[in-house]
Amino acid sequence: MAFKDYRDIIRQMEREMQQLSDEAFRGFFAVPMGGAGRFWQPPVDIHETEEALLVKMELAGARADDLQVALSSDDRVLTISGARGETHLDREGRVRCHQLEIYFGPFERAIALPTSIPIERDNLKATYRDGFLIITLPKKPTPKEKPQTRVIPISNGDASDAQRENQVQTESEGE
Repeated sequence: MAFKDYRDIIRQMEREMQQLSDEAFRGFFAVPMGGAGRFWQPPVDIHETEEALLVKMELAGARADDLQVALSSDDRVLTISGARGETHLDREGRVRCHQLEIYFGPFERAIALPTSIPIERDNLKATYRDGFLIITLPKKPTPKEKPQTRVIPISNGDASDAQRENQVQTESEGE
């Protein structure tokens, strides 16, 4: 009896788990699918440099016009969506398929970003080249000096406190 390589077993398990989740999502969302009728999630790498957080997504065969990238209002979730299509000409002439591992159709991936990295929203950049989508999320510059501790006076809430506050405010405006 021949033994299978453990990597082949893992790949088979991955395909079966993907198929189970595809079937579950198909019934849950009831969204018409393109291509093979499957949901798929492109692989993603996320790494940090001194200046930015970089998100790299493998999307071979997709077109830049079919991709959308959005950053949530709280800068914590990056959503990448789009579709990878297979043309009728690609499928034409097939008699039998022996192995199908490439997913086609729509996808959406919501990526939780590290909360410890403040993002500079005004300089976001996305580039699609050689089958990879690279999103650059620049970091906000960190202040060079730490904020000073500020002492906040506590008032009793009576009328004399309000008069003192008005007097201090008037003096500071006159300076």
